[in-house]
Amino acid sequence: MKPLALAAVASALTTAVAAWALRATDATTAVAVVAAVAVATAWLARFHDGTDGSGVALTGPAQLGTLTLVGRASAAGALPVVAAQVVGAVAAGAAVAAVDLPGGTLVWDEPTLLAGGVLAAVVGLLTAWATLAGDAGSPAWQAVGPVAAGGLLGVGLAAAAQPAAVLGLATAGVVAWPLALVVAAATLVGALLGTFVVSWVSPHAE
Repeated sequence: MKPLALAAVASALTTAVAAWALRATDATTAVAVVAAVAVATAWLARFHDGTDGSGVALTGPAQLGTLTLVGRASAAGALPVVAAQVVGAVAAGAAVAAVDLPGGTLVWDEPTLLAGGVLAAVVGLLTAWATLAGDAGSPAWQAVGPVAAGGLLGVGLAAAAQPAAVLGLATAGVVAWPLALVVAAATLVGALLGTFVVSWVSPHAE
């Protein structure tokens, strides 16, 4: 699978699963499913590892930003990858809205814009650390983002560690657009901050 196609498919799958997981009987199961998708897509993306960078950058904008800052992803190729991720997520969100599967929907309270922004930044920071840890290790580290997002932001935003997927969830009507935009932006900021923190604590970390 070509890198841009994988970036789009990973975002689409994350979006669809995060939306449909709200049909689960409990929040723990829903978050676990989203975490499983994050691990699976990271494992698949690792097939695109090479001398020029890490394939994990294809799994989401936060991961891409983190790995670009430490030289493990190409800054020159970042824009097409992000575009593919967003297109895949929005397309999946539109498909989810069109299918409109029946079933019970988990009830969750959306955070305020301020709380959502602050908590999403924490999710982004943790996602950056997990991305750096998993880049040289197991794809299982990518479960950290969804678990943190589900715990801090609520089950409806369990995919917040993947900002493109948040836009897809807004397209599907799962999350309000103002909150989705704030959460997506804050997650990216948190991921960049988390990367700088790692560089500060361990100057030789790459």
